[in-house]
Formats: sequence, structure tokens, C-alpha cells
Amino acid sequence: MNRHFATSVLLTSMLLAAPAMAGLKEGRVAYGKGDYATALQELTPVGEQGNPRVQLLLAEMYRKGQGVVPDLAEAARWYDKAAAQGNVDAQYKLGGLYENGLGVRQDYATAVSWYQKAAAQGSIAAQTSLGLMYQYGRGVPQDLAQASSLFQQAARQGNALARTQLAQIAQNGVGVTQNSNQAAVLYRRAAEQGSAEAQYHYANLLLTGKGVPRNLIDAAQWQHKAAQQGYAPAQHALGLMYQNGQGMPQDLAAAAIWFGRAAEQGIADAQYALAVLNQNGRGTPRNLALAANWYRKAAEQGHTNAQTALASLYQSGRGVPKDPAQALQWYQKGAELQAASWYRKAAEQGDAEAQYGLGELYEKGNGVNPDLAEAASWYQKAAAQDHLQAQNALGQLYEQGVEVTQSLSDATQWYQKAAEQGDMNAQANLGQLYAQGKGVPQDAGQAALWLRKAAEQGHAGAQASLGNLFRQGQGVEQDYFDAAQWYTKAAKQGNAEAQFQLGSLYENGQGVSRDLKLALSWYRKAAAKYQVDALNSLGHAYTAYSYQGIPHNPVLAYALHNLARAQGNALAASKLNQLQHEMKPEQIASAQELSRRMNVAGRLLPELDRQLKSSTRRKAASKTFYAKKSLKRKR
Repeated sequence: MNRHFATSVLLTSMLLAAPAMAGLKEGRVAYGKGDYATALQELTPVGEQGNPRVQLLLAEMYRKGQGVVPDLAEAARWYDKAAAQGNVDAQYKLGGLYENGLGVRQDYATAVSWYQKAAAQGSIAAQTSLGLMYQYGRGVPQDLAQASSLFQQAARQGNALARTQLAQIAQNGVGVTQNSNQAAVLYRRAAEQGSAEAQYHYANLLLTGKGVPRNLIDAAQWQHKAAQQGYAPAQHALGLMYQNGQGMPQDLAAAAIWFGRAAEQGIADAQYALAVLNQNGRGTPRNLALAANWYRKAAEQGHTNAQTALASLYQSGRGVPKDPAQALQWYQKGAELQAASWYRKAAEQGDAEAQYGLGELYEKGNGVNPDLAEAASWYQKAAAQDHLQAQNALGQLYEQGVEVTQSLSDATQWYQKAAEQGDMNAQANLGQLYAQGKGVPQDAGQAALWLRKAAEQGHAGAQASLGNLFRQGQGVEQDYFDAAQWYTKAAKQGNAEAQFQLGSLYENGQGVSRDLKLALSWYRKAAAKYQVDALNSLGHAYTAYSYQGIPHNPVLAYALHNLARAQGNALAASKLNQLQHEMKPEQIASAQELSRRMNVAGRLLPELDRQLKSSTRRKAASKTFYAKKSLKRKR
């Protein structure tokens, strides 16, 4: 009896499976041919019988509208069937529908649940989406450590979005130690994978020189890649680069094109920039009506300058009908959105970030009259709430004692609070106090400890100071090699002190192979920033015969030492005294004129090279003259 029943069940299942198998085959063939209506008809019964892969495919067809009107609710029903059977793609996509409220009621907690199931099965996309939920506290308590862990899992498997998110966390230092160098590496990897967002952020790092050497040409190229993918912030940024001639020749027509593309996507800054070009007829025909239109779009998004510009057009009746009431309305909106006003409102309600921002405005005099006492007051409020930047800024005010009572002990206290929480600027400042014995007993060991913490986060000043400690053997064992390593890191970030010290190591062969050419190169970089020791060393190079291949040029040497003496340097005064006994009056006059031309920002190296070329031409002409004269005597 039981055997007969079992056989009957088996035959029944086989009979039911036969048409299902046929439907599966016919449905797949139809789908492959693009006959979605037939595919849907054949596959639906197979899906109803529980095939998870077919259920996933049906969900995709309803989502994309293949063979049927798009129906996200029906797509969600099929995703749910497949997800319940453990289909990882369905779990991930169902999570996305719940996160965004598509076809189902928006429910972050349910989205997290499905993302977790898919992530546990190794879905890279689910790991990244789940990381974002933890990062922003959607459906789960905000947990940046968990977010980073998930991003790292996905990033190790090459996910560009995860790398981009990790880069942003490292760049902003939210929940982790801020690290521009690490951010640059991650952005670069994601950018090379084609992520427009990563390309945009990496371009900005190249533009500012944060985490990577500043390179405007490369910045423009990466910005262009992102802009071509339609990424609006990159389109605006590329417009600015064309407008300012950064990394490429200035081209206002191209700037107008890229501003226009970003403006169409709602970027307020691009709308304002395009309006300015239209108003002034730069890069595009002058069109006040169009300018007013773009000003309005930006103004409605709260762009203060656009609000003021639109008010001016209404006041004068240019591009829009003259309307004093409209002008007054937009002037008022612009005024209400001034940074100081809004910072004050938020600051008075206890917002630490606003308190710090308002303090910064008072310190720098942006939008308000400079008032360091008022700045200190707002910094104090923010610092009391553990705002790291405010603690460091307050420490600096107490250390400097400008318009606030100088208190090195208070400076140390605030630096210490921020430094212990990982703020690299405070760590660097605290290290300097220990190195100099200001507000604390002089302690080279403590100086090295805090300077290293800041240096490892990429603080150029700390890297240079740490290099000094290694070179002098203070607080650490003397090690010229380590000194050279730290100097190099700082020098590449443009730190003039490190550039000089690195040049000195190359000149003396300490920690590096002796290389006078490299020494001169680093001296030049530091001298361009008017670093006193570099000016003297470079001046010495043009009078000392120990530098092979370096032309003897007392005029140039005098000009460089003269710039150092202007900063009160005694060695420079001594060098000038020696040169005056060796040079003719006309040479001294020429050198003094040269130093005046060099004493203009950005002109030192161009004038130096021009002097060298001029001297070379004069020597060549002199050799030719005497050669011809000698030839005539022989004849």
C-alpha cells in the first residue's frame, strides 16, 4: 500500500515537472531572442512552482518592463520569493527596494535585514550597501567602525564604491584618524576603475596637493574623465579649471559649456557661474535675461551671491522688469544666508560645529569685524563639547596671546585634549611645546612622541620637526637615514624647512648618497619660499668651487645673501661683507637690483635662471671676441 502510494506520487511529480521543464526551456529561448512577452508567459508558471533563478528573472522583467508594463510592486513580490530561498542577488535587490521605497513601503530595518543576508553570502554590492546603512545610521545605530569593516571587505574584492567610501572616511577623519595620503591611494584605485565620484575627489586632492603632490595637469585630466561621465560636481569643477586656466589653457567658452551641463543638473554654484558669464558676455554671448534665469535658479537654492546679483538686476531692470519689491526680497534673502548670521543662530543653540565656525569667522574677519576675544569665546564653547578643531584653535590663541591673555598652560591643556583624540594639528603643536619647553618642561622624548603621531598622519611641519630630532639625536636615537625619510615626506608637501634640511643631507652625504645636484635642487625649492638658510646655501653654491658644474656667479650669490640679510640673518651679513671686497661697484649695484626683482612672490627662481642665462651668454660672447682677436694677431 505504501509502495503504491509512493510510486503514484513520483509519477504525479514527473508529470507536473515535464510541462514545467518545457516552459523553462521555451521561456529561456524566447528571452534570449528578446521575445519578452512569450518569455514572461512561459516562465511565470515555472516561477510559481518555486524555481528561484526564474523568480529572480521575472522580478527583473517586471522591474525593467520587459514584456510587461514596469511594475515595481510585482518585481518586489518575485524578489521576495527568490530571496526567501536564499538567492543572494534577490536578497540584495530586495534590500535596495526597501531602502528606497520602490514597490514597497520604505523600511530601512527590512533593507538592512536583506543586505545582511546577502552580505553574509559574500555579495560585494550588499557589503557596500550595508556599510552605507551603518555609516549613516539607517535601520541600524550609526557605527562607523562597522561601516569601515564592511567597506574594507568589499574594497579588498575590488569594489570601487567601497573604496570611494573608505577614502571619504579617511579624508574627513570622521570616526577614524584623518589620513589624506590613504584617501588619495583609495580614490586613485577607484578612479582607475572608472568611478566618476572617485575621479572627482582624486582630482580635487591633486588640485590642492593634499595626500598627493599638487599636479594641476593630472587634476584636469581626472576631472575631465568624471565630467564626461555626467558627474555634475566634476562638470562644475572642470568649468572652474577652464575659467581659471588651471592645468590647461584658459578657455571661457569651454568653461561655459561645462558650467551649463552642471547647471542643468541643479548645481547652484554652476548656475551662478554660468549666470556671471552670460551677464558679462564672457565665453558666451551677453544675455541678461538668461543670466537672470540662472541667477534665479541658484538663488532659489539659497546661493547668497546669486540672490544678491538677482536683486541687483531687479533693482536696475536689466534682464528682468524693474521691480524694487523683488530686489528688496532677494537682498534680504541674501543677507539672511550670510555665514556669520547662520553660524550665530546655530551656535547660540549649542551646535559645536557652528560655534567653531563662528569663532573662525571672528578670528579671520570673514563677514564680521576681526575679534580674537570673541573668537576665543566661541572656540571655548565648542571646545567644551570636545570639538577637536576648536580645542586646537583655542590652544593656538592662548599660545600666541594676541588680544587674549597668553597662557601656555591653557594652550597645553587644549592641545593635549585634541591631541589625545587624534587631531594631528594639536599633536604637532603639543610636540613643539615639549621641544621648546614652553608651558611644559622641555622633554625631547615627549616631543618626538607627539610629533611622530602627527607626522604619521601627514602633517608636514611635524615631519620636518621629527626629521630634526632624528638628525640631532634628541628624544630619539640619532639616525640620519630616518631624518632623510621624514624630511623627504615633508619636502614633497612643500615644507621649506624640510627642503633645506634635505638639501643639506644630500650636500653632506648624511643618510643619503652625496649628491650636489640634488642638494642644489632642494635648496632652490626652499629658497623660492625665502627660507633663510636655503638662500645662504644657494648663494654659497655660486661662489664655492666645491660645486662641480655650478657656474661661479658672485652677482647672483650677493643677491641671494642680500635677501637673507633682509630677514636679519647675521651669516648673510658676513657673506655680503666678504663679497663686497671681491666685487666691483657696478657688480654690487647689479646684484642689489637683482635682489629687488627677486623679492616679489613667485619671481625668485625665474630671475635666478634669467641671471644665469644672461651670464652664460656674456661669457660665450667674451670667449668669441678674444678668440677672434687672437686669430687676427696670429695672421
